[in-house]
Amino acid sequence: MPERVGNVTRERYEQIVAAARQLVAQITRTQFTLGDKTLEIEPMRPVGGAMPNGTEDLFTVEESFALFAEDIEVAPSTVKD
Repeated sequence: MPERVGNVTRERYEQIVAAARQLVAQITRTQFTLGDKTLEIEPMRPVGGAMPNGTEDLFTVEESFALFAEDIEVAPSTVKD
């Protein structure tokens, strides 16, 4: 096995991989938590489901997602996906 990977020693490479795995785990936890917060704002509804209070004065799902995304300073696709 080579002594170096790219410009770093094998030992340093393993340290970088371990740190990167922790970052990926944080991203995954963050994505699930963000999804939970989004679903609290706009819970899943049955197909064709009515507005919760029976009126049309609420935001649409898209509007809620867009507002939330803007307020937390991320792209709307981040919230939607």
